[in-house]
Amino acid sequence: MSSNKKLKKSKPGKSQKILPSKPESERTAQQKLKAEKQWKGPGHLKPVLPGSWLMNTGIFFLFVIGTAILYAGDLHLDFFKIDDQQYVVNNPWIRSINPENINHILSNSYFVNYSPVHLFSYIVDYAIGGSNAYGFHLSSNIWAGLGAGFVYLVGLALTGRRIVAVLAAVLFVVHPVHVEAIAWISSRKDLVATAFILPSLLAYLYYRRGGKTSIRWYIASLILFLFAIGGKLSVAVFPAVFFAIDLFLEKRLLIKSLIDKIPFLLIAIGFAMAVSSAQPGTGVHPDAAVPAMAFGQSMWLLTGFGKYVIYRVAPQPTEMGGEIIAAIILISVFLAPLFIRRRFPLLVILIYWILFTFLPTQVLSFAYPVSDRYLFLPSVAATILIASIVINASERLGRRGLIAASVFLLALAFLWGNNTFRYLSEWKDSRSVWYGAKEKSSDPQVYYNLGWHYMDMAARFGTSPRKAPLPETEAKEFASAVWKEDPRLPALLSEFSTGKHNGLTEKAFQEDLRKLAWDDLEQSLVKKERHIMPDLFFHRGLLLLDQGDSKGARKEFLAGIQEASRLAFTEGRQEILINIYYNLGVLEWGITEYKEALRWLLLAEQEQNQFNRKVIPDLTTHRKRLEEIIATLSKK
Repeated sequence: MSSNKKLKKSKPGKSQKILPSKPESERTAQQKLKAEKQWKGPGHLKPVLPGSWLMNTGIFFLFVIGTAILYAGDLHLDFFKIDDQQYVVNNPWIRSINPENINHILSNSYFVNYSPVHLFSYIVDYAIGGSNAYGFHLSSNIWAGLGAGFVYLVGLALTGRRIVAVLAAVLFVVHPVHVEAIAWISSRKDLVATAFILPSLLAYLYYRRGGKTSIRWYIASLILFLFAIGGKLSVAVFPAVFFAIDLFLEKRLLIKSLIDKIPFLLIAIGFAMAVSSAQPGTGVHPDAAVPAMAFGQSMWLLTGFGKYVIYRVAPQPTEMGGEIIAAIILISVFLAPLFIRRRFPLLVILIYWILFTFLPTQVLSFAYPVSDRYLFLPSVAATILIASIVINASERLGRRGLIAASVFLLALAFLWGNNTFRYLSEWKDSRSVWYGAKEKSSDPQVYYNLGWHYMDMAARFGTSPRKAPLPETEAKEFASAVWKEDPRLPALLSEFSTGKHNGLTEKAFQEDLRKLAWDDLEQSLVKKERHIMPDLFFHRGLLLLDQGDSKGARKEFLAGIQEASRLAFTEGRQEILINIYYNLGVLEWGITEYKEALRWLLLAEQEQNQFNRKVIPDLTTHRKRLEEIIATLSKK
């Protein structure tokens, strides 16, 4: 009787229907879908980094090692003449880890910039390996590898999918736009800033997860941001990416999203003021057409199929009508992602990441608004964006679609890697970089640096070399590259093997180098246009002085002084003036115009004392010796 009553209670009423039970797999799938819909951002119901820390750490270090192996070919490179000399070779503040050097780096700008963490990375390199360029290149490769590892972790945190994160990191490692930033030691700034700003983003995502440790993660994010901006000011706008995550992914209230960005803003303002006080004015009138064209070029470089070169011709300003159109295009580019913010919030965040990190390069750049190294941080978002779009688009096709998408992305990585290897092959030595660049760019700096290199190498050959002679092996390698198709090469190599430097073939080779140098310096002068290049006139004068043309050398040196007067960069102006004054003194000394020579040497010494660095170490010794000669002659 009781059992019958229970059965009756369990019967459905007239308005009720008995639904068939759902399979367990379907219920689980619906629960997951419901949980994903309820997830309001990083950390809510989902871990920031799915998977075990051991697996994620292992994959992280695989990308660090992979990057270091890929760029192992740059370990034999020496320091470059541009920037490397100032930042590393002649920088007295990185040669020891002591309170004085640390305090100086923290409290002073250096080389028209304020990037203390960037300089601290050199201090560590110097402490470990001394002044050997090998150690500095290895360090840059490791910094780039750390960036690649964090790309994997950030991709995993933002998408929650390991396959997207892994493929994005693979694309990042092989992207050809990174070669300049990694192989050129002075571009370490971009590597350091990226290696700190990405974990700052991860810490911010942990902070947004909430919980007892959230305030600790917020402080960690703030400290890492401080280190990142201490590497390079261009990351100052990156907290806007945090803001975009709050608005588009978490749907967070606007006022709350703004409040916790205030400390980031204050740090950014402080560093911006320090850098702006150190950097001279560019003297360039703002023109919306320049960043608009620079944006187009930069986006093409991010595709992995651009023309990668160390200096490219900068976009030129347009007429007023073109500037208005360019401004409209730029505004449209920044507004367009808002139309897909509800359906594709993560894509919008990644697009704005690219846009936000593109802007500082336009505000802070001097003469080159488009440069490969500027795209190191934007390429993080670009690779995650590409991997995410391709993988998500393949989901409708099931497992086969996922395999096809993975194959497509790996094929893309292969093509990018091939471009990277081809560009890296140009970075064999100081000549090959500029020689390869001349085939792709007509910028005057390319011709100037190639001509400068030929001139310096010519000074290392002959019976009375002005610079230290090259070791036999290096001399043969260089000659084989320059005279690759010249029938005189075997005779030249034979002269090198004998150790004699008074042969006719070596003399002809030296003269050929000087001719090559003059041709490139002449091309640089023709293409100079609005560029201010006192160094160009100085090296033209030095080359003519090597050839015994005192009259021509004096004319070039004086033109260099006039050109230097237009230079807003105080340190650069002082350094080039010291060199020009000194060499004018040497020139006049050589033709026995001793009093005129002394006048120039005194000017050089006065400028060097104000510069507070020994550009010409034995300048005072030469000046005293010349005074003794004049005093001796006056007694006769």
